[in-house]
Amino acid sequence: MATHSKRMKLDEVSSLHNFLQWCDGVGLELNHNKVYVSSEGTVADYGMLAKEDVKEGEVLFTIPRSVLLHQGTSKVSERLEQGKELLESSSGWVPLLLALLYEYTCPESTWAPYLSLWTDFSSLDQPLFWSTEERLSLLRGTGIPKAVERDLANIEREYSTVVLPFISKHADLWNPSTHTLQLYTRLVAFVMAYSFQEPLEEEEDGDDDDEEEEEKAPNLPMMVPMADMLNHVSNHNANLEYTPECLKMVCVRPIRKGQEVFNTYGQMANWQLLHMYGFTEPYPSNCNDTADIPLANLYTAATQGIQSDHDRQLVEEKRALILEMMGEKATIIFGKQGCLTDMELHTTLK
Repeated sequence: MATHSKRMKLDEVSSLHNFLQWCDGVGLELNHNKVYVSSEGTVADYGMLAKEDVKEGEVLFTIPRSVLLHQGTSKVSERLEQGKELLESSSGWVPLLLALLYEYTCPESTWAPYLSLWTDFSSLDQPLFWSTEERLSLLRGTGIPKAVERDLANIEREYSTVVLPFISKHADLWNPSTHTLQLYTRLVAFVMAYSFQEPLEEEEDGDDDDEEEEEKAPNLPMMVPMADMLNHVSNHNANLEYTPECLKMVCVRPIRKGQEVFNTYGQMANWQLLHMYGFTEPYPSNCNDTADIPLANLYTAATQGIQSDHDRQLVEEKRALILEMMGEKATIIFGKQGCLTDMELHTTLK
């Protein structure tokens, strides 16, 4: 997250003006009496500031569901629905990304004024776009370098095995020379940093009769114009609410005139914020920050200095037992109030 506000360039002013006009035209209602959008006086890029004091419970803006951008609202929705069996992937994001590939490169797109706010995605600064040397030297010990390696491998595999064959069969809508792996990667980062997932509806008592029923999969991500312009802090002052007709950004605690309106991206540690969004909250602002210790690190420490084959065999047996009980990705997590994974810690130490 940038620490200094940047002067708005003429093209930024024009893009923002066009976007706000578009919002008026599609029924996205901004509370002009209380808030406004700007890239001056905000912590990073665009943001929202209070024009007057805002009381708890006041609605800052309302977004009709027809304005949301996802595979069901895109112009290519029918084609995506017809090919949905071919678009299955581990991420589940392919249909949304194909919709974005089309809408981002289509001058006549309904969402063109919205997507034009990101002319080339050069503002995206996740470690995904850092050099390998930068990631290894600056992020050592965070787990982010390995996470990014997995991300890049998954993106390339997903593009080559799912996306490219599909768009090659539908040359009337997509073009491999335009909708490249590079653009696809940037759109993955865009979805990672700016998309929203609607919370699952809580079931009423008695609805879940089958205790063994599998847990519901989370809702797929979607792009939410205006809401994605708000920056994040853990101690946020606004929250996005979902209704069947629309989405509303609601003030959850008083905001003084001139203060920035902050949403929350969730309860996320700084390493998660840096990995997904490209910024961290300065210490000690992030009340959700954690120190994560993968069990693999404990194994590495335990094997250092082993002198005999007997001792090594003993460590290997204990490691195998722990992996069987807790899995390869098990992690011991410490928060500000202590250990957040007591069972894993107790099992490992025992």
